[in-house]
Amino acid sequence: MCFDTTSSNTGRISGACVLLEQKLGKELLSLACRHHIMELVIGAAFRVCMGSTSSPEVPLFKRFQDYWRFIDTDKYETGIAADDVARLVDDIKQSTIDFANKHLEQSQPRDDYKEFLELVLIFLGATPARGVRFMSPGAMHHARWMSKVIYSLKIWMFKAQFRLTLTEERGLHDVCVFAVRVYLKAWISAPLASGAPYSDLLLLKSLLEYSSIHLAISKATSNKFSGNLWYLSPELVGLAFFDSRVSSSTKRLMVSAMQSEDDQEQEHTKRITIDLDSAKNKNLEHFVTAKSAKLFQMMDLPDGFLTVDPDLWEDRHDYKLASETVRSLKVVNDHAERGVALIQEYSGFITQDESQLQFLLQVVNEHRRVYPDSRKQTLSDQP
Repeated sequence: MCFDTTSSNTGRISGACVLLEQKLGKELLSLACRHHIMELVIGAAFRVCMGSTSSPEVPLFKRFQDYWRFIDTDKYETGIAADDVARLVDDIKQSTIDFANKHLEQSQPRDDYKEFLELVLIFLGATPARGVRFMSPGAMHHARWMSKVIYSLKIWMFKAQFRLTLTEERGLHDVCVFAVRVYLKAWISAPLASGAPYSDLLLLKSLLEYSSIHLAISKATSNKFSGNLWYLSPELVGLAFFDSRVSSSTKRLMVSAMQSEDDQEQEHTKRITIDLDSAKNKNLEHFVTAKSAKLFQMMDLPDGFLTVDPDLWEDRHDYKLASETVRSLKVVNDHAERGVALIQEYSGFITQDESQLQFLLQVVNEHRRVYPDSRKQTLSDQP
């Protein structure tokens, strides 16, 4: 089951996940929405840089939205035009540009994901394939942290045309650098189930190492993220067996750890806790226990390949079958959010008849699947 990590879902006694397991009479894999976890991370960073507000909107972003009509979008400044920003992103600049371009070649589930990728390219001095374009500032809400990242990048690149206080400018500087250095890859890669354990371990280490750039951001984000390490739990860390980035030597150690019986008396938990002081020295095999075999049992995955060397796994039929099943796992609930957005958009707008509304939603959903964007190439590819 995939879920947002709100207390109403994850409560140990009356949380929706617990109640659902009780209703079904069996234990389920707890696939916490990875995008929701990433929003908690960027939220912690944003509060450090920009402070908190009780207003339903961020006053700075509201000012920028109202002022947008006066902005000359041809007169922007890249992020690296500032020497201190250029210095802070120099070591990851090219790899981030390559990453963004690669993912822009793929269809993105939401327009704001695509906008995020393009804004990062422009920020780093590159040009997106469709050219430099700036969308009008859209809706903002405290629950949608992606909008805050997009607003921050835009305001920074138009700060010469928009009045900022020194505190606002410093805060935006720190948000943008964090978004480009750390957050982009974490967010875009989040939907990959097989990559979740390794990506989370790398992210945790990156957040801790960020102390060399901004100590307060490092502390806030690593503390927040350390409370949401669902995919490093004994049950789910086994997903890394199907991650091509994980070396064969690490997979050997993981298999050995899973065959150990030393952990049989350890308390069962779906969300681990970790000592941040020792996290930098942790590897995937340190999170594997005998309980990691439950992943194969609960998903009915073939596990014969575990008896042979990892160098031979890719050629085995059972490994390919298990890999295909793991790749189909949904570890973000964007599809549920899109469903909610769809019903909100069309409910009562065209028809009041419930049965006709359901037909309408199916037609709209299928049209969006067939035509994910408005490019001529997409239209010409259809029969």
